[in-house]
Amino acid sequence: MNAPSPLIVRILAALVLAWLAVSPARAGEAPLVMGLGSADSREAVLNTWGPILEDLSARLGRRVDPLVLDDYAGVIWYLASGKAQLAWLGNKAAIEAVDRAGAEIVAQSMTRYGAGYYAHLIARRDGPYADAQDVLDHAGEIEFGIGDPNSTSGFTVPSYYLFASRGIDPERIFKRLVHHNHEENFLAVAEGRLDVATGNSSAMARYKVRFPEESAGVKIIWTSPLIPSDPILVRSELNPGLKKRITDFFVEYARPGKDKSEARVKCEAENLAARKWTGFKRSDNTQLEPVRRLELYKDRLRIEADETLTDAERKARLGEVDAALKGLDRE
Repeated sequence: MNAPSPLIVRILAALVLAWLAVSPARAGEAPLVMGLGSADSREAVLNTWGPILEDLSARLGRRVDPLVLDDYAGVIWYLASGKAQLAWLGNKAAIEAVDRAGAEIVAQSMTRYGAGYYAHLIARRDGPYADAQDVLDHAGEIEFGIGDPNSTSGFTVPSYYLFASRGIDPERIFKRLVHHNHEENFLAVAEGRLDVATGNSSAMARYKVRFPEESAGVKIIWTSPLIPSDPILVRSELNPGLKKRITDFFVEYARPGKDKSEARVKCEAENLAARKWTGFKRSDNTQLEPVRRLELYKDRLRIEADETLTDAERKARLGEVDAALKGLDRE
């Protein structure tokens, strides 16, 4: 048998080196896991996040596997148990991840609105409901879709601005109330299975592309104040060098760099456009403060309206909430 030519040997060697550069077997490194809260269908989340995580794997020289779960609580559990090292969550869920799962924020997604987006109420375009007051006035006739309890735009923001601030318990006023992710709520309204539901500006922009026919039959009837856009989190105990490389990857993604071609930048920008994002910026846990305030104000209103509490119990609980609010002011 003839020996392989020097050219073939060089090609094979290059292929082996390339494989070693990305193989998790290198230095015994296991794949990293990134938890992804499923605001849309699992397939949609994988389709939009897959190319980004492939790029992150190449940048780190270590595979990063996606973990798509139906609820945010599952992602938080995986972070707390160390079975996931990174995550993309809404701000409400990120509070739980920071406070209870040993995670920290390193970056924040950017949209055409900047570092933020909006919560919405959506309804059938040919339906009778024109605004939020219509919904409240006819709540007993309405089948209403709200988000996961750990969803910022699907649950926390509308719960505060539409219900808690008015002393209303949404569990009691609607004909039927169900919890869905954004995509399920949108499709349920579009198909007439729900009358009104929560959503957000980023999701609605995606659905205009993915579900153009359904989008034509849906209208926005309420818009919230600006919400801080979703964070990227890592476990605080990660090696500082690895943490920095992960952070740098997101911050530099879809931005020109000395070692990045125009074609590469364009490809990365197209990957982000699938989620209606424009890039990422550095961030930290302080981005959660506005949502923490909403949660505390919502708790305060709930305590004030709770007729089962004695005056002493009410005073004590309100004191705890006010102390937490003052703590945020000091920070």
